[in-house]
Amino acid sequence: MPKYFYRTIDDLNNLIKENLARLQSYNFDLIVGLPRRGMIPATLIGLFLNKPVVSFNELNANMASEKIGYRLQEESAKFPKSYSNILLVDDSTDEGTVFEQAAAKLDDATAKKVTTLSVYATEKGGHRVDLHLETLEEPKLYEWNILHKKAALADAAMRFEGIIATNALTGEWIPVTLPSYPIKVIYSGLREKHRDKLESFLNRHGVHFDELKMEIVSSRQLKQIVADEKIDLVYENDMFITRDLADTVAVYNVAGNFLDNANATDELSYDD
Repeated sequence: MPKYFYRTIDDLNNLIKENLARLQSYNFDLIVGLPRRGMIPATLIGLFLNKPVVSFNELNANMASEKIGYRLQEESAKFPKSYSNILLVDDSTDEGTVFEQAAAKLDDATAKKVTTLSVYATEKGGHRVDLHLETLEEPKLYEWNILHKKAALADAAMRFEGIIATNALTGEWIPVTLPSYPIKVIYSGLREKHRDKLESFLNRHGVHFDELKMEIVSSRQLKQIVADEKIDLVYENDMFITRDLADTVAVYNVAGNFLDNANATDELSYDD
């Protein structure tokens, strides 16, 4: 698996906050996101700047709204095309062609009011947009699309508990995030006797894999898998349930991962 430039939602959020003064200086009065991934940064920018936010399709169709996704402080235009200084946002660009395709769909008057922004851009793509916040070359992955990149998943390992599914809500396994392409290795802390049940769950939810490793409960085991299979973890900083008391114990909670220092007298049991 090649080494990717990787950015998380936190990275995206922090990068936008670092550039708020720069964005404020343009006095944009409408923020527009290119579906789907452009809606994440567009919404963050709109919330920080307290500006209305719409999707590109709403802009193109000039769909009226009484309240376009922000706190109204005064009377404002109800139709997206009524705004005079529009920021069109996507999360990344390599060639800039997506923005060109979008601009081609707009009428000339609206297109002239649009400034394009790609949060991340290659050096080449950065020359094809009006603004970008960080230069990021290929290969790259984002937290919000990593599970839907075929090449990345083909040589990756991914934890079942807490990432693919959780039983924290009901006691029965329910999906959390489902990869769109086959994973090379799925690892689980469940006992071998649960293999058939786990495979049935994965098949039922369309999760494909080359190998399913059971009873992986320590960092030592996981590091060995990574070394033997010559793979990377889908989330390299992801925590996992461990019985190795020399490690920090990571316990999955529906609110997220929280850490609990291992105590030498603790005995952690398998998930039965």
